[in-house]
Amino acid sequence: MATDKIVLLFGGVSEERLVSTASAQNIIRFLPSCEAWFINPKGQVYFVSAEELKNHPSPFQNLLVPKSAPMAEKLEDLKSKLQSCIVFIGLHGTEGEDGHLQEFFEANKIPYTGSDSKASAVCFDKIKAKTLALKNDFPLAEQLFLPAQSKKIKTFSQIESEVLSFFAAKKKIVIKPVANGSSFGLHIIQNQEQLQKAFTDLQKNATWDYMAEEFITGRELTVGVMKKSGKLIALPPSEVVLDSGHQFDYAGKYLGKGTKEITPANLDADQTLKAQQLALKAHTLFECYGYSRTDMILTNQGPYFLETNTLPGMTKASFFPQQLEAAKINVQTFVDEMLDQAQSRYK
Repeated sequence: MATDKIVLLFGGVSEERLVSTASAQNIIRFLPSCEAWFINPKGQVYFVSAEELKNHPSPFQNLLVPKSAPMAEKLEDLKSKLQSCIVFIGLHGTEGEDGHLQEFFEANKIPYTGSDSKASAVCFDKIKAKTLALKNDFPLAEQLFLPAQSKKIKTFSQIESEVLSFFAAKKKIVIKPVANGSSFGLHIIQNQEQLQKAFTDLQKNATWDYMAEEFITGRELTVGVMKKSGKLIALPPSEVVLDSGHQFDYAGKYLGKGTKEITPANLDADQTLKAQQLALKAHTLFECYGYSRTDMILTNQGPYFLETNTLPGMTKASFFPQQLEAAKINVQTFVDEMLDQAQSRYK
């Protein structure tokens, strides 16, 4: 295991800051000697004691407000301190997964966990990821790119017209942000009322690129991948089962409303193998590092690729820890592996 000072970085300015705090609450149990650094919504960086982090209530609903003064106005101001550390990235969402944070670490040779800046940027942009996946013969849902209104590439009436035609042809579609996670901004649409709610969201978030996808009917699976003892392995798949009238949005994913998560998924050997093969293929194609998790829809024709997450959630209830448990790999082993890989990433 790594012997350098370890910084657990969490929080952030993105909409996934609450999930990040819940992940950090879990991870710090396996990093008893680490320093926990919290980034608040303004980008200021705080030292947070392990006790303060562990005792923060209802992290999926309540923003952590540190008791101390900030150490710095932004993370870059702490570059000299970080150069003697290994960073365990507990961030999720934009600044954790879009590659910019990784670029900063790479430019300063700061060891960190997770995929590099290139893999992070590609995977976080669902259009880029699917374009690369299509070139490599991944089974994919048909899609439609909906550029941000702020870019003025198309008028909103043009976008409405294109989406209406796409919906008329496909009957059931998904609209979601191109670069966001934790199911923020996700709309599953099968009637005009749902479509109008999605259009309202697009207008409200005028700086976001969106995409519309054909809804693929099947079983929703997600499969983690990690490098362990030098070998890339796929973990047991998980399945998301929705109650009637619900979708796998933030409330379903983190507050348990209308969803059930089954790990390991009830699949036969062939289905399990094909799901794991797709996850391994995605991890390798995108050149992920350390670990990843790939979402897919299992159909009668096999699994269809949806997206790959370069920093999967690590809360106590998240899929990746569930899958580690199903594979009989304890979280401590996983954390130690990721730190060792971080320590050697520039060698």
